[in-house]
Amino acid sequence: MKDSEIDKYLADLKELTDIESPTSSIDGVNEVAAWFKKRAEILGLKSRSIELGTDKVAPCLFISNDLEATSYDFLFIGHMDTVFPVGTKADVPFSKIDERINALGAIDDKGGSLLSLYVIKELDLSKLKIGLFLNSHEETGSNFAKDAIRELAKKSRYALVVEPAREDGSMVATRKGVISYVLNFRGVSAHAGNHPECGRSAVVEAANFIVELSKLTDFKTGHTFNSIMTKGGDAQNVVPDFASVTFEMRYRHASSVEFLHKKMDEILSRPLVPEVSCERILINEEGPMIDEVNLPNIKKVFDEAAKATGTKVTWVDAGGLSDGNISASAGCPTIDGLGPTGGNMHTKNEYLEINSVVKKCNLIVEAIKKLS
Repeated sequence: MKDSEIDKYLADLKELTDIESPTSSIDGVNEVAAWFKKRAEILGLKSRSIELGTDKVAPCLFISNDLEATSYDFLFIGHMDTVFPVGTKADVPFSKIDERINALGAIDDKGGSLLSLYVIKELDLSKLKIGLFLNSHEETGSNFAKDAIRELAKKSRYALVVEPAREDGSMVATRKGVISYVLNFRGVSAHAGNHPECGRSAVVEAANFIVELSKLTDFKTGHTFNSIMTKGGDAQNVVPDFASVTFEMRYRHASSVEFLHKKMDEILSRPLVPEVSCERILINEEGPMIDEVNLPNIKKVFDEAAKATGTKVTWVDAGGLSDGNISASAGCPTIDGLGPTGGNMHTKNEYLEINSVVKKCNLIVEAIKKLS
């Protein structure tokens, strides 16, 4: 990518960020997909919508130089949705302040998804099979897209996730996994003044679970717990017969999942309040993005690419998830944080560093050449 192309990139980015596309706005996400379809055609690429069998989110989009390929050399993964409700753009118009762009979704993830096209444009597609998967609902967990991502990842040599680089420019080497549950506690209601002895408080039992679970956090091992009580009683003069807790564990090692289930059984088998029952509902589970086999070599290749392009590469281990967790779970070597540098994600002050765009594009192109 030439320095002279940055004005074109920023014009494209303005068009994309002017489209309000929170996950809940199916029309907005579809408009972003239509923009990418049109640009793919200009580049000589083909695209197809990936229907997800639900009307809760928009279809995803897949772009490639060979839609029917049995394997891909590189799979780019980005997303089209944002977290900002329709109407927010009125408060945050696209603006350039010094060497930064402030716009909704500029860095998470429209800037990165757009950058994929600029990378692809620089590649010799007569020698490579490439794919670009654009998720419609990454911001709400990708629940309907996981199978599609895994299917493509299984057919790909490498997955390149264009989520934003960190504020210091670092790319993401590893990510923790997550497992989350809803626990519904059911007790016995009673008048808190006249007959408290007849009540069995679901809230007390739920609170006991939260406290006991929090004791299991172990920063050295790498698993941490966070809980919220989403429902717990209606009036202070009624012993509550229902409470609901949602919690998650973030973890680095598969052994932590077995540890969680064992400890959850132990806590619930010793209720603080007799006669309170508990229903468990698994709501999300995604393994860590940790590849101790391929990562050292990939890091080496990117370091070499950085030297060749006169840039610098640094790495970070992240606690948050991305679609990179999904591609990694399919056994595909995955590198994340390949988007431009920026910060303040999910806020009205979200920004993209203009001077990172050309450097990151050329770094990725050089790394692809070496990995090929």
